[in-house]
This record gives sequence, C-alpha cells and structure tokens, in this order.
Amino acid sequence: MPKGIKYTLIGLLIIVGAGFLVLTFTIDSIVSSNIEQIGSEMTGTPVTVENVSISPFSGSGTIQGFRIANPDGYSQDHAVTIEDFSIELELFTLFSDEIIVNEIIISGASVYVEQKLPENNIREIMSHVNSVEEGEASDARLIIEHFVLENGTADLYTEVGGERSARVEISRIELNDLGRASGQQTAEAVIKQIAKEVAGESLEAAAGSGVEQLQDAIRDLFN
Repeated sequence: MPKGIKYTLIGLLIIVGAGFLVLTFTIDSIVSSNIEQIGSEMTGTPVTVENVSISPFSGSGTIQGFRIANPDGYSQDHAVTIEDFSIELELFTLFSDEIIVNEIIISGASVYVEQKLPENNIREIMSHVNSVEEGEASDARLIIEHFVLENGTADLYTEVGGERSARVEISRIELNDLGRASGQQTAEAVIKQIAKEVAGESLEAAAGSGVEQLQDAIRDLFN
C-alpha cells in the first residue's frame, strides 16, 4: 500500500475515533448534567450521579451512584440511593425539546425515612418537589415509555417516643407511557408522578412495619 494512502487511512481512523469519543463524552455529559440539574432544582437538595455510560449506537447504558441528599439536620447524608440502573433512550431527542426515554429499570433502590418533630426528611423533599411549577426546572418535555422499580427497600427511623427503626420492602412499581397519558408533559410533571407512586408503595409497606410513628411519617408525605 502506498504510504500516502496508508497515512490517509490512519488519519481517517484517528478522526473517526476522536469523533466517537467526543460523541460518547457529550452524550454522557448531557445525561449526567440533566439529572443533576433538574433533580437538584426539583428536590431542593443536591442530586448527584457518579458515572453515566450510554452507547452512542443503541442509546442504552447504565447510570451509577445516583444520590438524593437529605435536607440539613438529618442523621444520614442521603434520602435516596441507587447503586446503578439501566436506561435506554432515543439519542437524537437529547438535542430537542422533547426527550424520549424508552425504558428505565431500577433494581435495589434504598430510601431512608427519618421522622423528627414536626417534620421528616422525605416530606421536606416532597414539599419542595410539589412546589416546583412546570417549566421552572426545565422547559423540556419528557416521555418515559416504560419505568420499573423493583427490589427496593425503605429504612425507617425515628427517635420520637424512643428510638425505633425498621426496614420494609417497596413493592414492584411498573409504569407505562409517562408523559403521554394527558398529552405531552414537562419533566417536572413526570418526576412528580413517579415520586408519588414510590411514596404510595412505601406507605403500604410501612403500614405493616409495626412502627406507628414511621407509618405517620410516610402517610403525611402529601398532606
């Protein structure tokens, strides 16, 4: 092979490889920043992810180290912890005003509920979530076609009436066509819907925990 052609091919491979790396980094960065920015504005506490890895070919990948921090004054650093979950999305929609996520599968989410007087950490977070108006955190519309949360647990703790704790399982949650049911919806509306479903399942689980104060902590989330 003539040297000129050989060097041209090598140059093209370098350009293609560099372009691939840039595209991969861009996608991962967009997903990570959207989660952290919108999540933090919705909850009023820092939302962070450790790593995002999305294939630029299939749009599928994983998100690792998802954390929702507790408000100030609580004993644990985080209210919600997910070690990793899978996601599949339509990549081209990341650059539009309507983001389409085909599927999110979460396994092993951990929710920490701490009851104080007169508040608890989850109610404080949810109060902020419910106060956010549509379009305030993001003007993008969000569609999640399939959402599953399974094998989740809630660690419940209170010192009201004496120190008490319990761990309960969160029932499997499966939702379809989020953001489509009543027309196109903003990211805030979809996030609120998911949060209410998770809280409802947590309430049902807490009802059998035998810890009355903890049951009240979850029951009051949306009052």
